[in-house]
Amino acid sequence: MDQVLVATDYRDVASYRTWAEEAGFGLELQAFSDPKVLANDWIEVLASHKKLLAGFPGRLGLHGAFYDMVSASLDPAIVDVTRIRYRQNLHAASELNAGYVVFHLNYMGTLKLSNYRAGWHQRQVEFWGHFAEEAAAAGVDVLLENLWEDDPALVRDILAEVNHPHLKACLDVAHATLFSCHGLDAWIKALAPYLICCHLNNHDGELDLHWPLGHGVLDYPPVLAKMRQLPKPPLFSLELSGKEQVEASLPFLNMR
Repeated sequence: MDQVLVATDYRDVASYRTWAEEAGFGLELQAFSDPKVLANDWIEVLASHKKLLAGFPGRLGLHGAFYDMVSASLDPAIVDVTRIRYRQNLHAASELNAGYVVFHLNYMGTLKLSNYRAGWHQRQVEFWGHFAEEAAAAGVDVLLENLWEDDPALVRDILAEVNHPHLKACLDVAHATLFSCHGLDAWIKALAPYLICCHLNNHDGELDLHWPLGHGVLDYPPVLAKMRQLPKPPLFSLELSGKEQVEASLPFLNMR
């Protein structure tokens, strides 16, 4: 049986909550990735979420801030801003009893400098080593999601060096197939020891379109079969815009 979550923002969380409970899936909450929320009324949005999700029996996850977040910046002020936003996300996840928060690493693969990758790695290890301790205190797992990383080793090596039980991986299948020359098998193999969740959607081979699983260039049945064969199959989180796209994707998943 697949463990399925569906992504939702603050505009749809009320209707998605009822739908999720009836259909038997969890929710990945994305309101707290919105800069407008985090810079303004995020405490009110959090209170609203707590009220709407009270008694919800399914799994909950949370997508953290990602716009302009640079945890490996050379500028300590930028790192400080990133940490502030991520701490807001961690607090929200803890208050909502969400099991995890997803964050991007935002590797700039087009920056062709000989010393960039090594320095980026060390700064990420330092940042996430400390942040994983905060996540542990909050009782939340932090999941590092691939975005522009063109090599799965970029994510794997951070996780291996930090080696913390509250720092794991989220594999975004579309990102891996759009922004990396490594095949999806290589991504699954590299991240398997750390893999908690997979973001699922389809695309046209050029743009990150968040299409339903059956519409696009990705052949999802064999992809999902490989995920299910892992020693610890990951959660499947559908990152799609709208119930119609979710409904079109559910036949690919093994649910109750």
